[in-house]
Amino acid sequence: MKIQSKVSNNGLEAYVTVFTDEEESLSKDAILSHLRENGIVFGIIDQAIEDIVSQRIVNTPVLVAVGKEPINGEDGQILMLKLGKEEETEITKDKIDLRELPSRTRHIVKAGQEIAEIVPPTPGIEGRNVFGRTLNPKPGKPAQVKLGKNVKLSEDGRKVIASTDGILLAKPDGSIDVNEVLIVKGDVDYAVGNIDFPGEVQISGDVKPGFTVKAKGNISISGVVEAATIISFEGSVSVLGVKGREKGVIKAKEDIQAKFLENAIVEAGKNVIVNGPVTNCHIKAGVGVKASGSKGIIAGGSISAGFVLEAEEIGSPLGVRTTIEIGFDPEVRERIKVLRGQLELDRENLGKLVNIYRTLKALMEKNEGKLPADKMEIYRKVGQTLINLRNSIESTEKELQTIEQQVKDRFSHAKVIAKRILHPGVEIMIFEKRFYTDKSFEKAIVLIENQEVRLGGYSVDTQNNT
Repeated sequence: MKIQSKVSNNGLEAYVTVFTDEEESLSKDAILSHLRENGIVFGIIDQAIEDIVSQRIVNTPVLVAVGKEPINGEDGQILMLKLGKEEETEITKDKIDLRELPSRTRHIVKAGQEIAEIVPPTPGIEGRNVFGRTLNPKPGKPAQVKLGKNVKLSEDGRKVIASTDGILLAKPDGSIDVNEVLIVKGDVDYAVGNIDFPGEVQISGDVKPGFTVKAKGNISISGVVEAATIISFEGSVSVLGVKGREKGVIKAKEDIQAKFLENAIVEAGKNVIVNGPVTNCHIKAGVGVKASGSKGIIAGGSISAGFVLEAEEIGSPLGVRTTIEIGFDPEVRERIKVLRGQLELDRENLGKLVNIYRTLKALMEKNEGKLPADKMEIYRKVGQTLINLRNSIESTEKELQTIEQQVKDRFSHAKVIAKRILHPGVEIMIFEKRFYTDKSFEKAIVLIENQEVRLGGYSVDTQNNT
């Protein structure tokens, strides 16, 4: 019996061919011995050798050994993490609020939040050829991490972390950014949906009716807000104009600026500045309200400002009712309102308790200083409550007096200025002192002097000296 062996070029396959006479027997041990003598020691296929012997396969190459091919390593990857639980679609009575759907496609992250995982490359798995020699794999390449704006690596280098609140952006060059500014190119409508963003928002179009834009920082809108809600929790709002339709709401902790305001609710922690008309609006401003320009007219609605209201014209020739209140910070005004309400309630309760206390005391005196156990317990509780309530009333009265005095001191220069004309139908309150006019006044200024409202003539010098 003659045996020949052949190994493939890559060393991963070995074949044997047996040559023999018809009468000569075949031997498995002889084949195995031949393979060992030729260095073929790995991946031997016993069944193939047994088949050669049992089926007498001669003069034909048979695969008798197969090596193990190496498995190359996988390249490193950057895997974006699932950013919290996906928002549930708001459903009410089988109706889906379509204004909320687009917001699910915006990836909003918080400072310190893990946004991506860096998966390291793998080294691969070694192989062996039929000679038992090790075949080294090609290791994977590390992921190319491109850190963009407002992101950083974790201490172990395995995670990408947001360093500020904002919107997550994967840029075409493979870098990861967290942008503190949300830019909307176009209108806020059903394609964009409602916005609730932890940074600044810039909108190049309009905000359509029924939509809401909320932001921690500034909000700038190049178009018109139509019966929508705009809220800046820590910044200012700038908008071309507002057509509120008695449903529009604009709020800002700082200033609100616009070219016109119509039928809207407007609240600013500092100033409301309009380069044009203000019509039938309800405005609260911690510092001032100003309507300037040739169309700087405030007509209709109610205006409350801390220090000053200034406009070219106030009211209208038709006597449209316009209510103005100056000299109260809206928050201070609310606190005074709460304190006065609390005083009224406490004094009412005090009167009721005094009557109960007197009745029980009279009953005790009638019974020589004695009362049934249950009534004695009530007597004691009422007495202690009276002490607590009197202390509370005294404390509230002191706080109210302090705030009212601070208001008078702080806002002593509060005023209303109509640079061109003050029309009839305008009611002005300064420190709860009322001024009402049923006729027109040109270049008018209304202010407090000697605890009374005074109407005077407006001029630049008057304004500067007041």
